[in-house]
Amino acid sequence: MKPYFFSLLFVLSLLLASFVRAGDAIAGQTLPQLRTDSTDLFNEITDISRQIEQRTAKEEQDWQTERDDLSLPGREDSLTAASADSLLIPHRLSYRNRLDSLYRRSERGTLMLPVHSNLAASLNGLTFRDTLFYNPLFLPMIFTGKILPREISFYSPDKEQKEGLLLPREKTFAPALEHADFIQHVRRNYYRRYPDRIRYSVASFDTIPRIENGDAIVRETFNPFRELIRTETTYSLDAPGVEGIKIARKYWVYNGEHSFQFAQNYFSTNWHKGGTNNLNFNSYQVIRANYQKDKVRFNNTLEWRLSLFNAPDDTIRSYRIGNDQIRYYGDFGLTSFVKGWSYSMNMEAKSQLFNNYPSNSTQILSSFLAPLYVNAGVGLKFDLNKNSEKVRHRNLKWTLNLAPISINYKYVGNDEVNVKRYGIPEDRKSLLDIGSTITSILKYNFTRYVSWDSRLTYFTSYEKVVSEFENSLNMALSNAFSTRIYVNLRFDDGVPADPDLKYWQVNQTLSFGLNYKW
Repeated sequence: MKPYFFSLLFVLSLLLASFVRAGDAIAGQTLPQLRTDSTDLFNEITDISRQIEQRTAKEEQDWQTERDDLSLPGREDSLTAASADSLLIPHRLSYRNRLDSLYRRSERGTLMLPVHSNLAASLNGLTFRDTLFYNPLFLPMIFTGKILPREISFYSPDKEQKEGLLLPREKTFAPALEHADFIQHVRRNYYRRYPDRIRYSVASFDTIPRIENGDAIVRETFNPFRELIRTETTYSLDAPGVEGIKIARKYWVYNGEHSFQFAQNYFSTNWHKGGTNNLNFNSYQVIRANYQKDKVRFNNTLEWRLSLFNAPDDTIRSYRIGNDQIRYYGDFGLTSFVKGWSYSMNMEAKSQLFNNYPSNSTQILSSFLAPLYVNAGVGLKFDLNKNSEKVRHRNLKWTLNLAPISINYKYVGNDEVNVKRYGIPEDRKSLLDIGSTITSILKYNFTRYVSWDSRLTYFTSYEKVVSEFENSLNMALSNAFSTRIYVNLRFDDGVPADPDLKYWQVNQTLSFGLNYKW
């Protein structure tokens, strides 16, 4: 029991010493009664801000007393100028940090709290949360750059209007602001007094931790409408994550047109492939594949026309073939420095697939590769694509190929076909002419359902001329039905002349039926 008795005496002596010091500091006041509540005792010991404020007020009072003594008569001559300056400006020459009067600091500038007392009985009633307190004064000293005080003003204090305050000062944020200013003042003095102990600055950190805004917490916690607008099933309003993909550039473009139509057909008597005027079944198939990348262009067109018609006056066969033509046209070009023009090389090859006979005869007029026409040249190409500004779907596309150097080749691969009919000498099966070629391809859309296709080919070897002028008027009744008028004029002065039409040849077709484009 004796050790506990001496411990109790030691505690009572400490309390008595603290009360004596408080009585000396506060003159004219009575000695406060002994506080038996351990929580109040702990708050009094740990309230660092209050202790610093009390000591600061005492030092300022002592300094004011010394200053009043200097103002008495006969005291001015007893002090030198240096001593007077030191008394009048104590914060500049004899300033001592308030925190250093209570606790020591480590080399990093942090406060070193005292070792807790072994008197566990004095901490009765405290929990673990009560032992944790937050005060900016105990944070590590990091230079923030805030040197100027918050209350600095560039206006005269006489002009400041302080009238019209409806709330007392203690009911506003003024006490909290003063406490914050006091903490900032202590840190600012520490910056000036011990600049060598400041190891870090806010400029040394990439990011500074931020405390969440108090307004957001209040709105989220104390919102009375949260329960009213809450639903049983929550749905996210965030946009779903979509994985982006890169669309590759498409250099090849494909399209085509297919039609199956009934037609009325007319052939001149000297048509180079023969034919009979009658009703027929007409098929037209075309596929296009166009390539374009940077300045390179490569266009390809494969076309096939076939006409079948009945032959009531033919005693050998019940049907005959009218127009049978398969044609390939391609051009390869490089865009030039002039808008719309390009350097091009084009080729056209055409023939037929089936044998063609005259009426009541077994003699073959034409067959596969009999004849075969090939035309190729090198030159310039001009492209024009213009849309109407007044009429919707009205469009004009025009392609002009000028080949000053070109060849025109004819070949008959069937020995039963008469080569003289195609302008080839009797003892030969082919003929090559060198000259120039002009090719014009025009497509004009009047409306969305009416269009006109025109193709003009002119070749000359400067001794003879071979030319074809094809025209097709398409009138679509719907997306599936259409009417087509096809007229083909041909001039060839390298073949024997006809008594009536001379070197002219005519092929005309009027058809109606199904039509499909893609």
